[in-house]
Amino acid sequence: MGIPNHVTFECCTEKIDIQDIKEVEATLGLRFPKDFVECMLENNEGCPIPCVFDSEEVEGKVFNAFYSLSRKVGGYHILTAHENVKGCVPDGVIPIGYDAAGNYICFDYSNGRHAEPIVVFVDHEFLISEEDLDEGDLEEKSLEEWQREAISRVAETFTEFLSKLYEGEDE
Repeated sequence: MGIPNHVTFECCTEKIDIQDIKEVEATLGLRFPKDFVECMLENNEGCPIPCVFDSEEVEGKVFNAFYSLSRKVGGYHILTAHENVKGCVPDGVIPIGYDAAGNYICFDYSNGRHAEPIVVFVDHEFLISEEDLDEGDLEEKSLEEWQREAISRVAETFTEFLSKLYEGEDE
């Protein structure tokens, strides 16, 4: 486990402590994976280099940065990001970072908030809330099924996500 050798981080905030992360976990009612916690303790709100990734649906997305896990440091807090999307993604999909186009990199706890989450890409262009649907839409399929259309798998674990990062042609 740990950060793959080919990945470094830029633009990190000052270091945070485990209590910051525990507060976020308590608010969200979940536990972050150990590899994510270890990485964020050293690289809070960092930008990984290389930063290009692929998902099942899209190739060549440019990851921008992780959200801050501390209210004391950083510009954009993970709980703020969660508040912004929680009505538009299935329960248990938690944003951990964003790409250059404003899309979200998330943990998906669909197997339970204490299970190991997978890493997914959420296309902000296809975010949908219950208010966006009418009765006929909801008879066709559930709100979660509509919301899952914006989501594609990136990696089974956080470490696997980092290991899949590569340099794009313009970097």
